[in-house]
Amino acid sequence: MHIHPCSIIREAEQATFAQGKITSSTLMSAVVERLWQAVQKEPELCALNPQRVVVYSGKGNNAGDALGLAARFSCPITLRSVCEPEDFSPESREQYALLAGHELSCSAPLPQEGLLIIDGLLGNGASGPLREPYATLVHELNTLRASSPRSRTLAIDVPTGLNADTGERLGEAVVADVTATIGCAKPGLLADGAEDYTGRLLGIALPEVALPENSSDYISTAEVLNWLPGRNYSCFKNRAGRVHIIAGSVGYTGAAQLCAEAAVAAGAGLVALYCKEDIYPILAARVAAEVMVTPVRSYSEVPTENAQAVVIGPGLGRLRGAEVRTLHDLLHRCRVPLVMDADGLNLAAEYGWELPANSILTPHPGEMRRLFPASSALSRATCVEQFLQRTPCTLLLKGARSIISDGRETWYNTTGGPYMANGGQGDVLAGVIGAFAAQGLTPLRAAVLAAYACGQAAATAHMKADYPTAIRASEVIGHLRQVHA
Repeated sequence: MHIHPCSIIREAEQATFAQGKITSSTLMSAVVERLWQAVQKEPELCALNPQRVVVYSGKGNNAGDALGLAARFSCPITLRSVCEPEDFSPESREQYALLAGHELSCSAPLPQEGLLIIDGLLGNGASGPLREPYATLVHELNTLRASSPRSRTLAIDVPTGLNADTGERLGEAVVADVTATIGCAKPGLLADGAEDYTGRLLGIALPEVALPENSSDYISTAEVLNWLPGRNYSCFKNRAGRVHIIAGSVGYTGAAQLCAEAAVAAGAGLVALYCKEDIYPILAARVAAEVMVTPVRSYSEVPTENAQAVVIGPGLGRLRGAEVRTLHDLLHRCRVPLVMDADGLNLAAEYGWELPANSILTPHPGEMRRLFPASSALSRATCVEQFLQRTPCTLLLKGARSIISDGRETWYNTTGGPYMANGGQGDVLAGVIGAFAAQGLTPLRAAVLAAYACGQAAATAHMKADYPTAIRASEVIGHLRQVHA
């Protein structure tokens, strides 16, 4: 899904209506149907089974989307609106009529378990400080969300109180668990700091409206899941991608294990894990049987000519002397996609290595600062842009909105969530990138698909475990096959 400022999609919608291709009412009905279908699949929402739907609505068409979606549920509905129904836009009045037959209340809702709260107060055209009664209703919504266990807030197009173009707060903003962005992603939804208000982004397609092409996208399911090539019936392991992993050290064998097992789960035909002799007995005893664990005295013994991707870094530890030079030499004799993660990145930063163009770098913010000290004064998007101008490669800057770019295309990942804030997740990501690159994807596509797959696997694990605070990295591995199968 492309990223466009609000003015672009408004102009495109008006042009569509002016051409008589579709009416505003028909388009709203189509959006409501797609919202309903998307909610059924969204891990943060599909298992909610709400006891009540609470709609906060304004006067415009944003309210109509929220009302139409609420009407699809069979539970009681509470409507908290800034106006009487007769003051809704004509399209929203049509959607409001669908609430007939529901148990409907308009009084301030009491906290209760299992609410679905829908923010339909203001759409993407809002600017300037929030006025009354919007400000009061935003505060009421956030208070209700915070005091209602196992409840979720869904914002339609943009959380009320957030500028859709800049991400600037216009006062107290709705804190959403999921934001359903319609037609395109608005830049403000991807701005630094906006993620605490938007939550996960859920793309709702608008194929009826022609939007211009753009070099920046955010990842949506349909675009990336078909990237992996299909396998011929005669396919065998040597044609399914061979990944060589250089990882692990004393005290950090878990990182190597997670990386290798993730590569297996992501479909690599053969996964070889190269480690130093002192940790070989540990890894050989604990790593999945599908992984070939090979001890080496020196990393110069690691072959690259028969690999389709190489991963360097998870749990590698701090190298010194000859081994630093050996690993540096390996980088430059490697002719296949080269995933650099964790201690691999730290070595590159410490010794000022010039990294080959086939590299896929996966830094978290701290590693990014070591690689590119100027990053601490820049926005994440600007940091990625400037780093790639001086270091041509593929960069995946990790975070709540991971940014993936090769300097020509830029993607934002919105899967996953705060339940992934624990050790080992980056090791899994590195292994999955290596597996996808070995199966024939370009470095950029391998990184984009891996970020999506790991986040979606974590979201599925989170839902199936009944929404705990955290999901272990090994649980993400266990759900990867359900994402890209």
